[in-house]
Amino acid sequence: MEEKRRVLEMLKAGEIGVEEALALLEAMAGPKPKAPGPARLLRVRVEAEEGGKPVRVQVNLPLALAELLEGFLPEEAKLALGRRGVNLKDLLALVKEGVPEGKLVEVAAEEEDGPVHILVEVV
Repeated sequence: MEEKRRVLEMLKAGEIGVEEALALLEAMAGPKPKAPGPARLLRVRVEAEEGGKPVRVQVNLPLALAELLEGFLPEEAKLALGRRGVNLKDLLALVKEGVPEGKLVEVAAEEEDGPVHILVEVV
C-alpha cells in the first residue's frame, strides 16, 4: 500500500507521467490470474455391482473424441449409468455444446447390490 502511495505522490509532484505511474501500479499488482483454458478431457468413473459382479470402469477421453465414449464402456457400466438416471447420449450432447471444467455428474449411493459411485467430469 505504501508503494502505491509513493507512486501517486510522484505523479502528483510531476516526477513521473501518467503512463509511467500506470505501468508501476500494474507491476506492483503482480501477474493477472490465468483464465481457465478450454477443457481437454472427459473423465468417467463407475464403481458398482451389477448381477453380483463388480463393475469398475475408468475412462479418460479427449473431448474431441467424446462421442466415442459409448464404445469404451462395457455393457455393465452402461446399465449402471442408466439405472442411476445418467443418460449417456444427453450427456455427450451437452459436452459437444461445450461445458466448463468440473463435475457434470456425481452419484454415490448404497444399493442392494452394494455401493455405487459414478463420476463424470470435464478436466
